[in-house]
Amino acid sequence: MSEAIWAADLRRASHVQEAHVAHALETADEASLPPSWLASVFDLPAELDANAFAAALCEWTDRHEILRSHLSPPAGSTQGDCLRRRTLPAGAVSIHHSGAGEFTDGQQLSRYLEELFDSEVGPLDWPAYICATISRPETTTVCIAADHILMDGYSILTIAYEIHTLYAAALAVRDGKTVPPPLPPTASYLNFAEAERIEADTLTPEDESIAQWRQFLAEAGGRLPEFPVPVSDVSGSSAAQPSGYTELLNASAAHAFDRVCRKAGGDSFSGLLACLAKVGHEITGSGEFRTMVPFHTRTAPFRSSIGWYVGMGPVAFPLGAADSFCEAVRRAASNLDWSKNLSRIPTPRVADLLGEPLRDPFMVSYMDVRRTPGAREWNSWQVVTLRSRSTDPDEVCLWIVRTFDGLVANYRHPATAPAGIAVPDYVARTKHILACVANTARWPATPYRIGDHCQ
Repeated sequence: MSEAIWAADLRRASHVQEAHVAHALETADEASLPPSWLASVFDLPAELDANAFAAALCEWTDRHEILRSHLSPPAGSTQGDCLRRRTLPAGAVSIHHSGAGEFTDGQQLSRYLEELFDSEVGPLDWPAYICATISRPETTTVCIAADHILMDGYSILTIAYEIHTLYAAALAVRDGKTVPPPLPPTASYLNFAEAERIEADTLTPEDESIAQWRQFLAEAGGRLPEFPVPVSDVSGSSAAQPSGYTELLNASAAHAFDRVCRKAGGDSFSGLLACLAKVGHEITGSGEFRTMVPFHTRTAPFRSSIGWYVGMGPVAFPLGAADSFCEAVRRAASNLDWSKNLSRIPTPRVADLLGEPLRDPFMVSYMDVRRTPGAREWNSWQVVTLRSRSTDPDEVCLWIVRTFDGLVANYRHPATAPAGIAVPDYVARTKHILACVANTARWPATPYRIGDHCQ
């Protein structure tokens, strides 16, 4: 890529992008840069047409300006501030093909792909994304990985539909057909980032929203919420975090849970938080549930745009032994409204205004993805999303996803013996309570025991 094609771009990095680059620069000299990629894996029909696929990828990069933009620090800088942005015009990106050979062992192929993504995808170089294809006569598997600086979880979920659509259009053009633009234009994350930055930079430490953040921290000794029981790795040399996956509710039970939550005055997310709070109370006796929750910050023009549209909000609400599910749902729903408002301020900006770093060791994410373009086809396309490994010594993350098939949970936790017991148990207890609420609209009559089923 000729340097002359790049154009200086005055639109600044978002606060989360800036913090991400700063962390990468700080850790780059300590050891190999920790991977921070997300990936989408899905199938295309039949053997790959390489030219049509390259055309689809070029259309995709033209569609999303963030894929043609790069942030870099001034020469010699080890800080994330004062980043320089340069952007390529539409039509400037071409696809470079290379072959990796043949694989007959699935585990060997998985290791190869993970090592490829770890080495080639990161926030400091361009492109911060890569595509690999696994071609067979009957189908082609596509693997697209991108660093978090470019994409959030929802962005990753949109890739399969967009590539399917663009690839089908490219095949039609190859066959001599006249094809209208297969996807409507979308707004650019670069514009969103600049507008968000302008708004966030007007805040001062005296603003009401910052005062609410300050109070939330003060209530817990200046720390963001931690997992209900101690699970951190204090060895100083953390290993890769284990992860898990489980179905919480099947399709019919998830619909029943939706109805119960709405009748109680909330929704499925507030109902889920109520159930998590109940488990925390059973385990620790605590009368308050606290966690951090990511919210998307997209507005209408950016609905189909790729970018890092995520803000973190604090959640805290009381729950006592005698409180009903309905009471817990209403408290959770009210607190979510408050939390969503605070999440509009980028967390790095909150940290700047408070004058202290903010780490969120316990996060609960909820996504209802049924309206995502292409979601009805995900099973037939064999869509899977992946995350790079993490060695974080403290962080417990729960990702709860509502699909047409029901409610599922992905999670990861520190590589410690206490975490290996406590986090799966926490998820199992939550699954039990969710099932009972979906079935009876009430908490279980008795505390959870391994092997219990709600009647």
